[in-house]
Amino acid sequence: MMSSMSSAMSSTSQSPIHVSGIGVITGKPVDVTIQPAEPGHGIVFYLAEDAAVPARLASVVHTDRGVTLVSRNGQVLSIVEHFLCAAALAGLADLKVSVSGGPEMPILDGSAQDWLKVFAAHYDLRLPKPRIDLNRAVFYRHNEEIAVYAVPDTHFKISYSVDFDHPDLKSRWVRWDSQADNPALISTACTFGYVSELPALQARGLALGASLENSLGLFEEGGYSRSLRHADEPIYHKALDLIGDLSLMGVNPLALKAHVFAINAGHSSHVPFAQKLRNALRLAD
Repeated sequence: MMSSMSSAMSSTSQSPIHVSGIGVITGKPVDVTIQPAEPGHGIVFYLAEDAAVPARLASVVHTDRGVTLVSRNGQVLSIVEHFLCAAALAGLADLKVSVSGGPEMPILDGSAQDWLKVFAAHYDLRLPKPRIDLNRAVFYRHNEEIAVYAVPDTHFKISYSVDFDHPDLKSRWVRWDSQADNPALISTACTFGYVSELPALQARGLALGASLENSLGLFEEGGYSRSLRHADEPIYHKALDLIGDLSLMGVNPLALKAHVFAINAGHSSHVPFAQKLRNALRLAD
């Protein structure tokens, strides 16, 4: 939904990129300015008064319905996972991202595709080559129904399975191969939630910016609020979230020689798994 964006950008990659939209939590306008950073800088968000929030696991403060990061002085930024997934798919590792107008990234169309369109218009995009070896299996078990694990492989793959209380999402799974499958399967998959939960969430001051344009509604009796963009879109969105969350390790997950399996997982299991995986890879903080 490119109409939700504004950009005063020329073709030079050194100029700032300006993106505007609304926050799905608050419903308030959010403005983002993106600039390339020097190698080794990483992706760092800058909030009011230049509070720096590195996109790293150490910055995560909670994972309720999205990932929220916090700066050293207590300023928070939520819903970073879609942006981080797009940056990973674009092969972008070093960015300065200034955010104003809301404590969250704009939701745009609810997926990562609008961020990718912006990146493609201003940067040379390259999927990273497999270069980081995983030498042993890494397991994280959240409970009897939720687990995430990784095993060594030749390049990055995701197998994501769900068994949700929804007729169309019971005993379903998808596999995405970074070397063989279209990145659009991941990037276009929209965030989703049960329509019946929306009034209670909005009564708590949440999901005030949710709409048919940026969220896929699930009906408990089955079906969705709109036609799916492609088969198994909700499960591919879980894979989108996983890539964004794994980016918090400080490396592009698509560079890993690993096959990641997720079962009924979400942000609250992605993040602790990413910590275990980072430790196994012996990555620096």
